[in-house]
Amino acid sequence: MTFLLILKVTLLFAAALAVSIVATRAAAATRHAILAGAQLAALALPLLALVVPPLAVIPAASSRTPAIIKAPAPVIETASPAAAAAVPPRSSRNALPLVWLAGCALVAVTKGIAYVRAAAIARRARGLFSDEVAQPSAFGRRILLPAAAKTWSADRVRVVLLHEEAHAARHDTVIAMIGDAACALYWFHPLAWLVARRARLERERACDDRVLAEGISATDYAAAMLDVARAMTRGHAAAMPMAERSQIEQRIRAILDPSTRRRSAHAAAALIAIILAAPLLASLNRAVPRPSAIEPDLLGDAVASPYSERIEPPAPPRSVDANGPEAAFIALLAEAAARPPRTSIDFVPERARWALSRARNGTIVAPLIESLRDSDWRVRAYAAWALGHSGDRRATGPLLLLLDEPIWRVRAMAAHALASLGDPAAERAMLDHIADDAWQVRVEVVHYLTAAGGHRAEIAAMRSDRHMAVRAAAESE
Repeated sequence: MTFLLILKVTLLFAAALAVSIVATRAAAATRHAILAGAQLAALALPLLALVVPPLAVIPAASSRTPAIIKAPAPVIETASPAAAAAVPPRSSRNALPLVWLAGCALVAVTKGIAYVRAAAIARRARGLFSDEVAQPSAFGRRILLPAAAKTWSADRVRVVLLHEEAHAARHDTVIAMIGDAACALYWFHPLAWLVARRARLERERACDDRVLAEGISATDYAAAMLDVARAMTRGHAAAMPMAERSQIEQRIRAILDPSTRRRSAHAAAALIAIILAAPLLASLNRAVPRPSAIEPDLLGDAVASPYSERIEPPAPPRSVDANGPEAAFIALLAEAAARPPRTSIDFVPERARWALSRARNGTIVAPLIESLRDSDWRVRAYAAWALGHSGDRRATGPLLLLLDEPIWRVRAMAAHALASLGDPAAERAMLDHIADDAWQVRVEVVHYLTAAGGHRAEIAAMRSDRHMAVRAAAESE
């Protein structure tokens, strides 16, 4: 359940609820159609978001946020170009999907049991009357009256049957199932429950209007409803009870109000219109800015954290010979490996220890270049990070090959290393990645071009990049 989907559902529910409240001159059937349509559209949105082509009505660059000022730091402290997309520490397994599924299952099972019990009661009933219902109810096309209704007058029975027949004719049981499914899917959303509650009220008022349209006196109908309400106990949740106590006052006021519109010529149109709004909502993938803590322009990787590229911490490094030509680099790594992490996503000590473990016979650059061909993409990313701090341009050629990696984190780390090395031999390749899908790569391209000089036009163009981090990097240079 993504942030953008929840935001769309919130707008959908809020709009339907607002219309149902302010549209006092519309018939109850129209208001119920709007609410039921919103519930159906909310159920369809997750699927439609996968199959409807995206429509970007607001350019991402227009949703500018305050620029991030990049503070200067020693090169060895730059843990990863993905650090700007860091999310708070979390366990290796995200518990939120499990919590959501548990809530869905609880609501679905609870409501499912109610429907199963109601269907069983309807099957066991013989004829119109049942000892298992406390008030007149409808389930599907089956109408049941309590056993006490055998003593009612013919007029009272006629009024009650007209109301329950209205439920059956309107297919209210099926519509109620849709509403319950929406409540199960969005159980955590208060508007889902408010819409469901309002839909129940408008559903009953729509049936009341049908009864009055048959010529029944408003006062007689109100009196019959009050009698049923006085005699009833709590009915079965899955059926359509005639008189829910929480709704009695509102319904009677509407019944006795001669100005209330009884007939609806627009209910079907309202239902169709709000359902057709669902594909439009599903297509708006960049109409609303996404949270800055995620990676909005990386399809399929929107919420990946830096932990996904982490290698298990290596054992403390053995003593590494630092007397050769690469002694300064080895000493730099050893110093970084010895210090404790400064934040939860500071992987510098771990990466430095990993790099030191690759040293052989006092050399480390060649083994790291060899690691750029490792089958594990995380190893390739670690090796690229380390080589970026080596200052050795022998790594430029192998690092350039990583710029064509399909895994954006490897490309980003390679671009970061090339920007740190500043080798003019990488200029053409870095320019080729000025429009890379990953904003982390584009940020490193800005850093490289700035250090290389002579690329004012390219850097100026990147001040209009779709991602704020790239814009900030270009504007600060």
